[in-house]
Amino acid sequence: MTLGTILGASFRVLRRNPRPVVGFSLIIHAIVLLITLVVTGLFTVNALNGYFQAVSSGNFTQASASSAIGSFVLAEVGAVVTGLFAYAGQAILQGIVTMDVARGTLGEKLPLRALWGRARGRILVLVGWALLVVGVALVALVVMFGGDVLLFAVGGTAGIAIGIILLILIFAGGAVLAALLWTKLSLVPSALVLERLPLGQAIRRSWSLTRGFFWRTFGIELLVAVMVGIAASIVELPVTIVVEILTLLANPTGVSNSASSLTSVFGATEIAGSIATAIAETITAIIAAASTALIYIDLRMRKEGLDLQLVRFVDARAAGHTDIPDPYLPTTSGPAADPGAGPA
Repeated sequence: MTLGTILGASFRVLRRNPRPVVGFSLIIHAIVLLITLVVTGLFTVNALNGYFQAVSSGNFTQASASSAIGSFVLAEVGAVVTGLFAYAGQAILQGIVTMDVARGTLGEKLPLRALWGRARGRILVLVGWALLVVGVALVALVVMFGGDVLLFAVGGTAGIAIGIILLILIFAGGAVLAALLWTKLSLVPSALVLERLPLGQAIRRSWSLTRGFFWRTFGIELLVAVMVGIAASIVELPVTIVVEILTLLANPTGVSNSASSLTSVFGATEIAGSIATAIAETITAIIAAASTALIYIDLRMRKEGLDLQLVRFVDARAAGHTDIPDPYLPTTSGPAADPGAGPA
């Protein structure tokens, strides 16, 4: 498949079978939005109340400041928790979209129940993969930036200078490493769902399939990410402008000593912004997941002749055969049997 074919097919997923993929994406993002609003709202209200109680008491001591800071830290923890839910929901959606794209290559248009049935047994593995990625990323950030923060805190002028140099090197090296891993492991969800491999084999499988096609895969993934990012911004921008205007009208001076008024303004802003984001991500997440699934199928066609297996499957089904194995599953012979094998 050419670049134009992959991009065009990614957008056609929305039109070809919209009810299961768009409907399921809307459900996933609505659930994540509700969790985000509840968790963020509770932590933020608690933080604002603690801050204003410390100020209104006239005794804004170190203990009061620490209490207020602790409330805001809890709010950040809440943001991390909601982020985990969002990433898990995205992993489940990617599994359903991948299955829809794969069955679409065989001329099938399955409802959500059938897609879910084919993905059964893979959902928890997908969620586990998503949480593993988030966990590794958090640990890497703590390890990379922990020493730098320590240098800034106790190193004096020399420590600050060394810390800045280290920060630049960390950002540069981290960006290269993140791009490498993002590209080489981008096909793990597709291998988990379509080949039903264990997680370790799926990781090796993705690494093997992208061998020799790193820059092509990276380029397409990056292009799609930029496209969906711009599309999401276009959807969110009008809502952001309206919210900013309403916030300015509600609090023209920008100064308030009332926790309730600030909470109301923040709540309205957060809800409106979250709804706009959820609507944008409902569509863009499908396109991103579909493009990754198509890259996976394309690489298997190039390296393993998957297109011939798909043609044989369709011809055999048209001839009335019902006991045909799924062409996406690993076979007892050939490259798909060994996740680390090369082309046939």
